[in-house]
Amino acid sequence: MKIFNCIFGILSIIGAIYCMFYPGMTFLNTGWIVTILLGMWGICSVIDYFAKRKKAKAEQNEAVMGTLGLVVGIAAAVISILAMFMPGVRLVFDVIILCIFSGWLVVDGISSVAMSLKVKNTGSSAWLIPLFCGILVIIGGIYGFFHLVFAAQTIGFMIGVLLAIYGIKLIISAFEKKSS
Repeated sequence: MKIFNCIFGILSIIGAIYCMFYPGMTFLNTGWIVTILLGMWGICSVIDYFAKRKKAKAEQNEAVMGTLGLVVGIAAAVISILAMFMPGVRLVFDVIILCIFSGWLVVDGISSVAMSLKVKNTGSSAWLIPLFCGILVIIGGIYGFFHLVFAAQTIGFMIGVLLAIYGIKLIISAFEKKSS
């Protein structure tokens, strides 16, 4: 297993470098990435539910969410297939993703600012960095609404960063000792 973690970690880092150098192409392929991830998550959740259904009834919520993920994954696959043949569908799909991402940045920035003000009220001195970062994220989100290419490049670059972090974690996990 450690060898597989190292191999997948190295491949993830190579993929991350590609994503960071070509963030536009990465964004254009996010539909397929989301489709595959949602589909696999949905299938695994439903299988996991049926494997454990006799043990606990609390897992029913997981099965419902997995089924919903599977349905959304199938819908995303249909939209992605339509987008290959109909550029208008692809354009609408991409603009919706960009607007959702920009809105998420604004909401996340507001949350960060609110959290930093809450930390300030406790008397801690570690509130300026989250405040500054939150304001920058809000500005980036608002800018993303008006400059969609910026939002697309940011999404592609962030996918590369997250993939690099995942690859590094895989490589590190290969060298960790198991505690018995």
